[in-house]
Amino acid sequence: MKATFETLWEDVLSALKPQMNDESYELWLKPVKPVSLETGNLVVQVPNPFFSDWMRDHYQAQIEKLLQERVGEPVLLSFQVLQRSESPAPLPPPSPAVVSPTHESAHLDTHLNPRYTFDTFVVGHSNRFAQAASQAVAKDPGKAYNPLFLYGGVGLGKTHLMHGIGHHMCKSNPRARVLYTTSEKFINEFIDSLRFEKMAQFRQKYRNLDCLLIDDIQFLVDKESSQEEFFYTFNTLYDSRKQIVISSDRPPKEIPTLQERLITRFEWGVVADIQAPDLETRIAILRAKAEAEHLYVPDDVILFLASHVRSNIRELEGSLIRVVAHASLTAIPLTVDSANETLRDLIAKEESSKPVSLEKIQEVVARHYHVDIQDMKSRRRTDAIAFPRQIAMYLVRELTDLSTTHIGDAFGGKDHTTVMHATNKIKARLEADPFFAALINKITQEIRSGVKNA
Repeated sequence: MKATFETLWEDVLSALKPQMNDESYELWLKPVKPVSLETGNLVVQVPNPFFSDWMRDHYQAQIEKLLQERVGEPVLLSFQVLQRSESPAPLPPPSPAVVSPTHESAHLDTHLNPRYTFDTFVVGHSNRFAQAASQAVAKDPGKAYNPLFLYGGVGLGKTHLMHGIGHHMCKSNPRARVLYTTSEKFINEFIDSLRFEKMAQFRQKYRNLDCLLIDDIQFLVDKESSQEEFFYTFNTLYDSRKQIVISSDRPPKEIPTLQERLITRFEWGVVADIQAPDLETRIAILRAKAEAEHLYVPDDVILFLASHVRSNIRELEGSLIRVVAHASLTAIPLTVDSANETLRDLIAKEESSKPVSLEKIQEVVARHYHVDIQDMKSRRRTDAIAFPRQIAMYLVRELTDLSTTHIGDAFGGKDHTTVMHATNKIKARLEADPFFAALINKITQEIRSGVKNA
């Protein structure tokens, strides 16, 4: 059996290595050792708790998918921390706010993460309204704020708030039937229930909840049957005054091809957005993370990380774990210089992803296609004008946080449908034409760098 699980782990590493840079692979995956494989559970040994946290956040789902592909059945990944005298203190026990299910609800796995509670959520200007709405929902579910729709970019805290709601409800009412899931899992379960004639069990599971927390609802797009099933699930829960909490990377009206009746229902309650945290909030998040993990991190390193990692909270906390782990493994003091060296790839990525202006995108695309910017803003529909306009609309959607309404106004008063049509058309061509994809990448680099063609 030993050779089997060691060979299996090597096979997984071989599949992951091409997707990572050499430094990340050597730092995070090379030290991990397989320990055992029993009854669908692969145990791997990691040097310290930082590794297990990082693996869970970044690669656990992907590794479990690779394991299932190779074994032919689901395999869970578990972590065994190597105890060393010089290792940092172990992770603190789960918050007392986490309540184990009672016998009434023991058969329902809530899928709640014990680390994501309201107590561990750092509140700032960018997320204050979403956090207040989430707490109101948790204290009085199924009432005024139903459904609660949270939206914002990746890694900004939507999932954390959803789990916080679930934990608070379980603490207040241990008999509450609470379930956290993703739209992707909902779709997969729905498909399996159709294949194996288990629709009754599927509906029993989802339509008899006290609170449904469903993440990444945007993945329901183009899934007509799944949208239909979710529509009836939503109606059943709503009519029973059960709480529904939904998250997405964009507001309801900007989710393409989503049924209008679903959009309308998503807007029945409260729609709350979460923006990227400001500098003060990022500093507070890092200090809270360091305190929770019993880490000593110099203030100047905290400030450096908060100043250079701005995209999302997940990467911010990951950068802290990464610099501490690197310093611990290499016995190099944790300083601004060592942090800068450790995070040079991430910082370069952050610098390249600084926001660009709509006007800059229009300027570069117009110059590349030899058209006048005013023509792009006009109602002219000739191919020579319409195609560059569609490219510019697509790039504005990709490189800025502007709404489709704002984008349409900047291109001569186009409506939401026109902007989404342009975006989808360019996406389809990018997938089908590698030469066109290379051209768009070149234009994107020019927009970011500000370099003009000769």
